[in-house]
Amino acid sequence: MNNLDRNWNNLFGEYTTDETAWHGQWNSYSPEQELIKSKQAVRSFRSNIDQTAITHTNRYLDADGNVIDEKSWQIDRDTWNQPSGLSHPAISSMRTLSFGAGGGSAWLSHKLILGNACGLELFFRNHEWRMSVAIVYGENGQLDRITHIREHRGCFSDELLSEERSEISGNWIGKKRSMTPDLSISPEEDVRVSFDRTIDDRQIICLPGNTIVQVSKSINANQPIQLAAGHRTADHQLQHLAAHYDNTGTFIELISATLQPTS
Repeated sequence: MNNLDRNWNNLFGEYTTDETAWHGQWNSYSPEQELIKSKQAVRSFRSNIDQTAITHTNRYLDADGNVIDEKSWQIDRDTWNQPSGLSHPAISSMRTLSFGAGGGSAWLSHKLILGNACGLELFFRNHEWRMSVAIVYGENGQLDRITHIREHRGCFSDELLSEERSEISGNWIGKKRSMTPDLSISPEEDVRVSFDRTIDDRQIICLPGNTIVQVSKSINANQPIQLAAGHRTADHQLQHLAAHYDNTGTFIELISATLQPTS
């Protein structure tokens, strides 16, 4: 299977002609980690019979669970499945890349450009749960907001999200794979990651639900940037995704790793 078909199948291979709906709680935080907006939404996907087209629908709900806004997109494989990743009709300049089961996915700007709003969303999957973190920069290049999304397949879950912010620091080891802009995935290899609180302009932000985000406060010209998120699982492993951009703001690599502390 070529890279193009594999990426499509990793993203949509599980969907059928029956609608699959992800029911989520969306919490947006300021760069100072203050909760600025909270809402519920349902993201659903339905395939045609030969899995060559996907209907993606977002429904946004009010406090009583009523739909107050709905947006829908048709994603045809021949049109939107690109050699650099899946292009989405909502924002055609962004691309979606997927490692498949257990490896996570990313919807990201292929270029971070001052004067344009840009960023990414990093996705983690655990059976009937899906968690993602969206990192958004404003036109001025400053970090605008971070949105933490926790979704349950099929229905809203009665399981409440813990508000406790788990500190994740120190040295971690594990296995990683990397994906380049042409969707090539490297063989698995050993990796060691250090979670220092601040490295240059980059900082680590702890969110509820055992989630961390690694961000830069701003996008600076002529400086490489890494945007990353991690989700700590019930068995104390850390699922970690990191998007790397070069000093021109061009996307060069997505890394997926499963980590555990060294002690």
